[in-house]
Amino acid sequence: MSAHKRYAKAESAAWTGLLGNVCLAAVKGGIGVNTGSKALLADACRSASDAASSFVSLTDIRRCRQVGATDAPISGIRGRTEAYTGVIASMLLIIVGLEIGISAILSIAEGVEKAPGWSAAAAIVIAFALKELFFPVKERRADLYASLAAIIGTGAAALGKPLNIPLLYYFDPASSLIIVVIVFNNGYRVMTASVQRKLFCEIEATDIAELKVAVGRIEGVVTVEELRAREHGHYVVVDAVISVNPRISVLEGNDIAKRVKYFLMKRFSHITDVTVHVEPYDPGYPYKSNHNPNGEQVPTLLQ
Repeated sequence: MSAHKRYAKAESAAWTGLLGNVCLAAVKGGIGVNTGSKALLADACRSASDAASSFVSLTDIRRCRQVGATDAPISGIRGRTEAYTGVIASMLLIIVGLEIGISAILSIAEGVEKAPGWSAAAAIVIAFALKELFFPVKERRADLYASLAAIIGTGAAALGKPLNIPLLYYFDPASSLIIVVIVFNNGYRVMTASVQRKLFCEIEATDIAELKVAVGRIEGVVTVEELRAREHGHYVVVDAVISVNPRISVLEGNDIAKRVKYFLMKRFSHITDVTVHVEPYDPGYPYKSNHNPNGEQVPTLLQ
């Protein structure tokens, strides 16, 4: 699979997680308000936190995808805006989760007089089934425990009325406290991922090969020993190790390194810094024995 297809597949999965979780959060929140189920409201908040996490993942994928593009410079302003959006969203979710948790504690302290009804439990079951069918595996497994807590809480509370056991009503707010803890954890992870982006995002092997070919064509470069490109914050930097004719002067080797740096930053607009290490080319045995030991007698050639 090519790098473009891998990025497209990952981006599609991120979009599915983002839009799907937004829809689930809206539906759960509406039914939770109508039925008075605190567990369903907490689960709606958790779905919203999953949507925020998917948003951060989507921005990371798109930024990494740009690293390998020759005509897509990375905007530092846009990168900071994405980080601020993730932080604000996670803070709002944590605040909403805190409000739901406080409401659940007050409800338990004051006494629960009625159950939320079967529609709340049905909504959680349907939402869980949809995520199992259409969402990525990572997305499904991440919220398994929260969904089980919500189903048990609302289901047990709904059984309280037909069984005439008012004590079961407390399962709904109690389960919401478990989900709120998961919301806090998700919010913290989203905030951390937004503030502390990955130190670097490696380019795909196919894009590395393209850069190596471009550097190898520069006059004076014998071979490209190593080349790495990564995203550092909202910058893209390249580290390259090239080999040159071992008989040229230090000044000539430095000129070749400058030529490589200028070429990469001019040709690939998203690259903002290039570090070039110059090494003497060593053909190795048995060719090494054919070298003239009196190197000073040989004219210095770039290649």
